[in-house]
Amino acid sequence: MTHINKNLHTHTSYCDGKGTAEEYIIAAIEKQMTCIGFSGHAPVPFKSWWNMSNENFKNYIKDISFLKEKYINKIEIYLGIEADYIKGIVKPDDFIPYNLDYTIGSIHYLNAGKSATPWDFIISPSVFKKGLEELYKKNIKKLIRDYYEQMMLLADNKSVDIIAHFNQINKFNKNNIYFDETEKKYLQIVRESLEYISSKEKIIEINTRGKFKKLSNEFYPSINILKICKELNINITLSADAHSPNEVNSLLNEAANYAKQAGYKEYISLHKNKQVMLAL
Repeated sequence: MTHINKNLHTHTSYCDGKGTAEEYIIAAIEKQMTCIGFSGHAPVPFKSWWNMSNENFKNYIKDISFLKEKYINKIEIYLGIEADYIKGIVKPDDFIPYNLDYTIGSIHYLNAGKSATPWDFIISPSVFKKGLEELYKKNIKKLIRDYYEQMMLLADNKSVDIIAHFNQINKFNKNNIYFDETEKKYLQIVRESLEYISSKEKIIEINTRGKFKKLSNEFYPSINILKICKELNINITLSADAHSPNEVNSLLNEAANYAKQAGYKEYISLHKNKQVMLAL
C-alpha cells in the first residue's frame, strides 16, 4: 500500500495557517513522516492579510532554522517559501539572497494595471466574479490566457523548484460554470504553458487542498492536465498544502494513486538537502 511520508507545502501562523511551526513538526513526527518543508507565503509590497509581513518573514526564518537543529535526529526539516509572481511587482527570484532550501512558485494575483493592488482572484467566489466582470469585461478567454502566460513567466524564475496548484484558475469553476475544462482550445493553452514549464525543468505539484476542502472534485492539476504533464516528462511532487498541523499529510496517499492513474511511477522530494526521486 502506498504511504507518502514527505510534504514540502505547509503554512503556519506566520502567514495564513493555524499553529506554530513546532506544532506541525510534532504532528509530522506523530504521523511517522520523515520530511516536512515549510513554505510560508512570501511578503508582497502591498497590504495582504495572508502573506507574511516583512517582520514575520524574518522571525519565520529564525524559527525554522532553530527547529531544524532541535529536531535534527527526529525528522528532516526544510526552510522554503511559496513566492508569488506578479508581473511588474514581485517575483520569486527577489528572495534568492535568503539562501532558502527550496522555493514554491505560485500565482494568486493578476496585475490588471488598474490599481496599485493587484487582483487576488482566488480569495472568494464573489471577488472572482467581480474581477471577471469589471477587469476583464466578462472575457473569460482573456483571463485564462493571461493566467497561463503568467505561469510561463513564473517558470522563468531560476529560484523556483516547484510550481504550485497549476490550474488554480478553475478554483471557482465547479461544474464548468465559467468555462469548459475539457475543451480542446483550453487544453491547448494549458499544453503551451506546460511545454514551457517542461523546458525550464520545473516540478509540478499534485496539490490535495482543493479536494480536501471540498472545493473541487479533483486535485490540482486535473487528471487531463496531469496526463499532459506525463507526456511532457514533467516531474511531480505531492503536496498537502497544509494550513493546520492535523493537515500535514492530508490525502497524500490518495494523491499518489491519482498520479499512478496518469502513468507516473515516481515523485520528487527532498532528502539530505537534495532532490531525490522516490517510488509511488
